[in-house]
Amino acid sequence: MLKNITGTFFTRIVVSVLNFAIIIITAKFMGAEVRGAISLCMLAIAIAGLLNEIVGGPAIVYLVPRFNNKTLALFSYTWAILISILCSLLLGLFSFYDFALFPLVCGCSVMLCAGSIHQFLLLGHQKIKAFNSIALMQSSSLFIVFVGFMLMNVYDIYTYFYALLAAYIMAFIIGFKQTSFIWKNDFTLSEKPTLKLLFNNGLLTQLASLTHLMSSRITFYFSSHFLSLAFVGVLSTAVSISEAAMLFSSSVALITASNVANEIDKTKAANTTLKLIKLSLLISATILLALSLFPESFMSFIFGKDFKGIKIIIFTLIPGAIATSISQVISHYYSGLGKYSINTKVGLISLTVSLLAALLFLKTSSVLLPGLIISGSAIAAMIYFVRLFLNDHHWSVQDLMPSSNDVKILYSKLVQLKNQR
Repeated sequence: MLKNITGTFFTRIVVSVLNFAIIIITAKFMGAEVRGAISLCMLAIAIAGLLNEIVGGPAIVYLVPRFNNKTLALFSYTWAILISILCSLLLGLFSFYDFALFPLVCGCSVMLCAGSIHQFLLLGHQKIKAFNSIALMQSSSLFIVFVGFMLMNVYDIYTYFYALLAAYIMAFIIGFKQTSFIWKNDFTLSEKPTLKLLFNNGLLTQLASLTHLMSSRITFYFSSHFLSLAFVGVLSTAVSISEAAMLFSSSVALITASNVANEIDKTKAANTTLKLIKLSLLISATILLALSLFPESFMSFIFGKDFKGIKIIIFTLIPGAIATSISQVISHYYSGLGKYSINTKVGLISLTVSLLAALLFLKTSSVLLPGLIISGSAIAAMIYFVRLFLNDHHWSVQDLMPSSNDVKILYSKLVQLKNQR
């Protein structure tokens, strides 16, 4: 399992580096305001992606070993097309993003949603290497195509989304080939899922994901209204930096869901999850500490003069990032058990905290407020998750804290893994 985690982690490092290069290029050559406009469009695409995953998302990981995969895929494709078009249209009409970009936002949403189905099918079959290869290829394609436009001295918000659409189409094609085995006659699971079953499993899962996304991204809309579109560009870049530091945590969480869903001994699954929480917290806190050491001048140099002051915003996000490193693993643990209602409840708590805290925008226009709101909602979610997880297994808070022995074990495992290679 550690091999899968490290493989996923290093894949995500490469993906993050490529995506971060895109962020730097768009920030440097297009400015904070365009970065803000891109962020609002990407949020619309992300919302469509989460609504799509009601049918074709993480619930598939739980259902793949149990039901006919062909039926799962067909239901998922149909839902992906319908929800992508509808979501993109409604968000554009209500001015959540510039409606002039609707064709590109809609096209990207459709291809992202359809392509993600293949990744969840692969994850359900524990084909982690294939899963990672799609993510890597998608980011590589985006980088190559976008840089190609840059070399031709053609770069604006439209070319960014042309490159993104090309990357999503490539990911869809590769993913379809990687999952071709589910269409073969010799791959059969006789029991077919119903659309109702998919909704029952996926609705709670995606309500949790959607409320979590909105709890951390609703500040983009408030910031656009009360501050400026340019500030949204700075805030979204700071969020991307803090989330990049969470790569290991998200990799651990991803493997947790797959491991728990396929583990018969649930006591063993819980003990493994406890170890993964410690591992996630240890690595994430170390990376975030290193991130905080970068000087403001360095960040302004990297992103451009429009991003002056970004470091203090990153500082407001760090407490929430540490909290999320714990919550992600516990959340995926309960997803692996099929207990989606728990994650939904936590998501609603987190979103409620964000909305109530957003009332402070009426009293102050401080640039520190959005980051503090994001961290506050993340900490509220972590408190609930930790309390529930510990109570379920009769552990204490001390059991979650990494010890020197955990550090030694991690080091020995990494050395062992390196020698195997």
